[in-house]
Amino acid sequence: MTARNGLGGARALLLTLLMVPAACAPSPEEQARRSIESGQAVAEIQTFFDARAQGLPLGQCAAVLTGVSPVEISDRTARLDTVRALVEAGLMEEVAGAPAGKVQLAPTRKAAHWFRERRRNRALPASIELCYARRKITRAWLVGEDGKTLNFAYRLVDAPAWTGDARMRAAFPFLEPALSREMVATGIAPFRDGRWFLDLADEGITLPGHDEGFYACPDGREHPDPGCSP
Repeated sequence: MTARNGLGGARALLLTLLMVPAACAPSPEEQARRSIESGQAVAEIQTFFDARAQGLPLGQCAAVLTGVSPVEISDRTARLDTVRALVEAGLMEEVAGAPAGKVQLAPTRKAAHWFRERRRNRALPASIELCYARRKITRAWLVGEDGKTLNFAYRLVDAPAWTGDARMRAAFPFLEPALSREMVATGIAPFRDGRWFLDLADEGITLPGHDEGFYACPDGREHPDPGCSP
């Protein structure tokens, strides 16, 4: 009888546990908070951006000159300090095949692994980007009235030596603040079904007064090249 009573008691305990209200489980808000406190959220965001690097050593990339591959510019534009900086830093070089009055540029062999091409639309030319850093997620926190929406901050790290070249810093003023400040992401991510839904399509950065890009005539320059004037 004692064994049977013991078995019956165990069954009763099991049934009691199964009948515990679902309300005793952590709420989505509590799960989101725990994810941040444990570091899970930061790790998930870091994994997201590392995957977006597509095997390249660096994942933070910006448009170069025309933003279209192959890069074709006028003779006048080729003489701008921005274009000269890219050439003199060993990142791009002139290649044959340009029509009269034009110059065609391509990545140098030694710098090729810092460039990537993207083709978002097969009907349009491929875009060319120069990769100059990697995102390192520094922190994450909850925002919004729902109590389970994520925002995060990051720094750009592992920048190649050429980003510190004086000619590059002078020609592309976004580099200094981009590589020295912690930035807050403009995108946010909701927490659903036990994980963060990261759908951050825009990988660019926003810097007051500066455009992220290795353009011939970047906005925000205090002393733009005279060739950039209309």
